[in-house]
Amino acid sequence: MAGAQDTQFRPDWAIHPGEMLEEYLEAYGLSQAEFARRADLTPKLVNTIIKGHNPVEADTALALERVTGTRAYIWTGLQKEWELYRSRVAERSQRDSNAIKDWLALFPVKELQQRGVLPSSNDLHGLRESLLAFLGVANEHAFAGLNQRYAVRYRASKAFRSSPECVHVWLQLATRAAEEMDVAEFSDAKLVNALAEIRPLTKLAPREFQPRVTALCAAAGVAIVPVPPFKKTKLNGAAFWYARNKAAVVLSLRHRTNDHFWFTLFHELGHLCLHGRDMAYVDDDKPESDPAEAEADAWAEDKLVGRARLQAFMAGQPRAKAEVRHFAASVGIHPGIVVGMLQHHGVLPWTHMNDLKDIFVFASEG
Repeated sequence: MAGAQDTQFRPDWAIHPGEMLEEYLEAYGLSQAEFARRADLTPKLVNTIIKGHNPVEADTALALERVTGTRAYIWTGLQKEWELYRSRVAERSQRDSNAIKDWLALFPVKELQQRGVLPSSNDLHGLRESLLAFLGVANEHAFAGLNQRYAVRYRASKAFRSSPECVHVWLQLATRAAEEMDVAEFSDAKLVNALAEIRPLTKLAPREFQPRVTALCAAAGVAIVPVPPFKKTKLNGAAFWYARNKAAVVLSLRHRTNDHFWFTLFHELGHLCLHGRDMAYVDDDKPESDPAEAEADAWAEDKLVGRARLQAFMAGQPRAKAEVRHFAASVGIHPGIVVGMLQHHGVLPWTHMNDLKDIFVFASEG
């Protein structure tokens, strides 16, 4: 599990502690030999430290502290930063810029920059390091192995019209957001009970229902995370376990209509209640034929309207908006959700009654 993104400024340079020692000698007019006597060090060691050929070890740092007054942790800190800098420079020298560019091209770099996840920079090496830190991996090889294992866990992966790397990043954003939320231990019973309170909320505006839905699900062990999609993702939602006994549902709100939003939410919650924890259930518009997807669809329909009642209503081939409104009122949900279900089952064409649906946008897009 990756930690929080490190936004601390880190200059692309470092100084060897020998440079600071040399400046001290010049400021106080001391020769290397005189300083060596005061510090009880050999003149050779002092000379090689100043030239950057020898590191400042802990015992040497204590001696420098007593002579110069500069704390030992500052000397060892400069040494550590120097070694990290040298390692970074050495690694960069072994990386081909074209290879880095090709690897970065797999990801939505510009979109991540716009969202403040990656720095606004054209430095390939800096972007690579920031992206690796965000993904929580040491290098491209580690990411390839992780991404392959994740892909196996995705439901409907063969039908994805989405970039696997973009899907991975999308889920990583959701994971980061979920980890920052106050979420209880998962309880199937609490979640099912919460649905009775969630269903009536479908008739409210997002500013009214969103905090309530988020709180109800969090109390049942599920983090509800809205993450706008990337250009190369065609995803509606996903359900996965981000901690030992905590789950997340991520919603893209790609279609921006309330029927898609609510059905996707209930569908993903269905995965958490019905299916194993070793899978990440990622859903697009045309999922691969999968019993788990059909089960989640049936579960969502049943929890939203009751499958038997829906089947009886569809059997009458409703064509009037008044019929849809009356049925929606009888089951206590927004009529737009009923329209979406009728369209999904082919009872209504996709062009009919869309004016009964509500349109949603993310706050940042409004």
